[in-house]
Amino acid sequence: MNTHYLTTSRTNPQFYIFSQLFGDDLDWISQCDWEGIQNVAWQEFWQREGHELLEQKWHKRFPEYKDLIEALTPEEQALWRELWEKHASDSSAKFWHIFSCAFENYQNELARSFGFQLNTTPDGVEQNLQTLSLNNNPKNSKQRKPSESEEDESYLTANDDPDDLDEEQQLLLLGLPTSFASKGVHKKRKQRKPVSESSSSDSEDSDDLSIMEDNDNSALRGVLNGGVKKNKRRQRQANKLRARMPEFMLEENSRMVKYWFKRFSLFSRFDQGIRLDRESWFSVTPEKIAKQTARRLACDIIVDAFCGCGGNAIQFANTCGRVIAIDIDAEKLAMAKHNAGIYGVAHKIEFVHADFLQFAASTRIRPNVVFLSPPWGGPDYQKQSVFDIEQSLLPVGASHLMQLSRRLADDVAFFLPRNANMSQVIALSGAGQQCEVEHNYLDTRMVALTAYYGSGIIKGPLGEHQPN
Repeated sequence: MNTHYLTTSRTNPQFYIFSQLFGDDLDWISQCDWEGIQNVAWQEFWQREGHELLEQKWHKRFPEYKDLIEALTPEEQALWRELWEKHASDSSAKFWHIFSCAFENYQNELARSFGFQLNTTPDGVEQNLQTLSLNNNPKNSKQRKPSESEEDESYLTANDDPDDLDEEQQLLLLGLPTSFASKGVHKKRKQRKPVSESSSSDSEDSDDLSIMEDNDNSALRGVLNGGVKKNKRRQRQANKLRARMPEFMLEENSRMVKYWFKRFSLFSRFDQGIRLDRESWFSVTPEKIAKQTARRLACDIIVDAFCGCGGNAIQFANTCGRVIAIDIDAEKLAMAKHNAGIYGVAHKIEFVHADFLQFAASTRIRPNVVFLSPPWGGPDYQKQSVFDIEQSLLPVGASHLMQLSRRLADDVAFFLPRNANMSQVIALSGAGQQCEVEHNYLDTRMVALTAYYGSGIIKGPLGEHQPN
């Protein structure tokens, strides 16, 4: 099975959603309308993000455009319009290519979750994807010579903000292995002429790339290369980066560091004072997914049964009339309230310090929807080829949580690991009933899935809401 990983933007990844209906009476693989699913997913993505992406890339490419537009002659305006049309056409074609790779991953991963294997990869795709970039057309060759502008971007300068650096460069600054970086994000750095024979590997598995290796060796190389001042600049950058990171990430010197590089995908306003404890770094729902879930679950009253540090509750506050956010951990609840304040929605959320198991059994509140995002047991869930949602979810299995939730509302949504047992996910809908499952992708990598139960929130096969 081939799985494709492409890099677009680390701080603003493209978000793709692939959705299907499942039920115990459906033979999904024989009835699946792959083309329809792909078309609906593409249309929803383009309506949601397409124009904004085009504008972002346009203004990055032509920063002078905003200042020029009002002073242009009609002839010049026509030239700019022509340039925009070409930009839109070229960019949308590249987005479509990346989207298609994500969709192919979805097909393969979904089939695998049911014990099947699809052969959908065209010959040569793997090779072509190695050179795909949103700023360059796909090439047939295995390697592409970087442009002068790309080479310049690889250097570290005294004016570089560590947060703006390539993820691999930040790892190098911290003296950590580049294998900590997300798959597919490594950029080939410009090679300076070596003073003596030396080389470094560009492989993901390389664990020895560092600009802060042995102090003596670093000093010697700095003297030989005349780079003492540059090394001092890098040290200042490293110190600045370390100062922003949570202490436990530095103390553990572990793979927890990778979550730091994802902070703006977790909360776009992270730098405004977002608070997270250790567990929350790997359990919070990425903001784009939380926004999508909130759009789908818009209603009068919603219960967020395991609100944690508030990623979902914050977005629910923008689409629901009343949000009841529950968590058994008082410290997480305090963080959730603080974070909601940063987004200006704390006054729209009722924060309840309680055990959802007891709350559901005793409350008189009857919400329209219950949202479940229970703990998955930490990052180790990824080590399981298939995640058993009855045995591995905390504090109890999925069936028990569903039973409690259905006491409160007919419509229930479940946020689950990407490797969740699909047969178990479908079984939660009950005999003769259907569920809708959204597979959430950031760029070409599946992050998690969201399952919807109940006629009030399930959409039809082509994206239309089911009648009540």
